[in-house]
Amino acid sequence: MSQEYEPSSFEFVSSYFEQFMEKEFGDGGLAELFHENTKYTDQESLELGESAAMFSNDPSMEYAQAKLKPDYRGKERLDLPDPDELDARIDDVLASRRSQRDQSGEGLSLQELSTLLDHSCGTTGSQRIEPDEDDPFSDVEKPFRAYASGGALYPSEIYLAVVNEGENLDRGLYYYVPEDHALRVLRKPDEDEDFAQSVDDLFATPQDVFDHQSCAVKFLITGAFWRSKAKYGPRGYRFVLQETGHLGQNVLLVAEAMGLAAVPLASFYDDKVNEFLDIDGVDEAVTYTLSIGKSESGDTHE
Repeated sequence: MSQEYEPSSFEFVSSYFEQFMEKEFGDGGLAELFHENTKYTDQESLELGESAAMFSNDPSMEYAQAKLKPDYRGKERLDLPDPDELDARIDDVLASRRSQRDQSGEGLSLQELSTLLDHSCGTTGSQRIEPDEDDPFSDVEKPFRAYASGGALYPSEIYLAVVNEGENLDRGLYYYVPEDHALRVLRKPDEDEDFAQSVDDLFATPQDVFDHQSCAVKFLITGAFWRSKAKYGPRGYRFVLQETGHLGQNVLLVAEAMGLAAVPLASFYDDKVNEFLDIDGVDEAVTYTLSIGKSESGDTHE
């Protein structure tokens, strides 16, 4: 969609509009510091060559990476049912995807959540590295997921706050393990806790823009930055942010294909979300959030 207009008919009087039209960083801006310090340079390439080569060529590193156990493995495990197939055409899904803020407060079933997670975030295959008879660490099968990740390191972690319960799915905080297609139950709300309000308090969004208590499930995606930086140095921070974008778009498109309402919202309080998830906010921190629910109007699209 496009709209024609005559630029000369507009007069920008606000300093905010002037800043918007600028094509340069302001003096001492944090965005500029981030951009400059995560660039690839010849020097950076030399420094990272050794660590990147270790991950790529050392069988023991590949073995260790493939054998890493999922986080929260001591928590209660909730196995997800086999996902339903999607029958929507990809061109239709891409053309019709819209952010939908009018959500009904109805919960998702465990079956619906399984389908959403498997197609957007689940594993899609693996690659086996032929073992070396003289090296026990060379027998490696590396799983791959449905979204791109620098070095297939998958530093994005997927937490789910179930705001409104659905069939076979209670309110609470969960962690998704793609390799097992299962959830870890991190906590269930106390009887006297208003869990929906607890989730609402994590966001600065005015209620007339979006009512967080109307969604079914809140995706709270974090980045375990060390996992990427161990191989790629400071540049790894950019890779984590890129990955969460790939992952978030997958969730939005699969939700659209399922006829669900979905909207990404960046107005979260970082420290509050990190505390809610019981993560340190430094080595692992929230990077992206999405709200998924049923459409209030009953229509698939706005």
